[in-house]
Amino acid sequence: MSPERMRAPWQGPAAPGGAGRVRRLAAIATAVTVAVATPAVAVAAGMTSRTGATTYTAGPHPCDEHGKPRHRGGGDCETKHPTPTVTVTETVTATATQTVTATATVTATATATACGTGVDSTQPNGMEQFLAALVNGTPFAGRRPNINATPDNPNIVSGPANTPGWIDLSTITGYPTTSPVCDVSVDANGSDAFYKIITQGGSVYTLHCAANGTSLVCPAPAQGNTPQSRWTAVSPQP
Repeated sequence: MSPERMRAPWQGPAAPGGAGRVRRLAAIATAVTVAVATPAVAVAAGMTSRTGATTYTAGPHPCDEHGKPRHRGGGDCETKHPTPTVTVTETVTATATQTVTATATVTATATATACGTGVDSTQPNGMEQFLAALVNGTPFAGRRPNINATPDNPNIVSGPANTPGWIDLSTITGYPTTSPVCDVSVDANGSDAFYKIITQGGSVYTLHCAANGTSLVCPAPAQGNTPQSRWTAVSPQP
């Protein structure tokens, strides 16, 4: 065989126009690379408050591994760009609010202006009985006569004329006014009766009354060099 008629052996589908096909495939690959990267950048730029990821799903390639159409009459072998699938994840943050109700307990301390009521009595002889009573912090003095004949005699008298009723001992000079009176008592001996009171502050006072067997007079009147009786604080105080 002459050298003029010798041909180079054919190297498969890439031989006829192989260089051109290679260049076209390289351009397609570059376009695919740009197309794939670009949507990811667009999604990242547009999502400022969300986190996302971009994935791509490519359909079946129209060409085989030799660069030829897979089906007859398929036309030119073109590369389809993959369709991007965007997956967006949104994070929601919840803030819990708790309401606390507090209950306050208030303890009030009342200051007494009077210490209530009370009663006391003494019988110095078989003829009469002396009584002391405290009503709303005010002390009173009274006498119950003729108990020898009428032990259950309910009548209370007071004063030189045995006037029915009680003597208000808070009207007598020296009566304490800086602290309420909380108790009163009475005792008698001979012709003398003595009333005592104690205040809320703890101060004790005494008052002398005249009791001669026929009446009760408070305060005891002046006699000779002895002035009229008055409320006097005992000393020392308890």
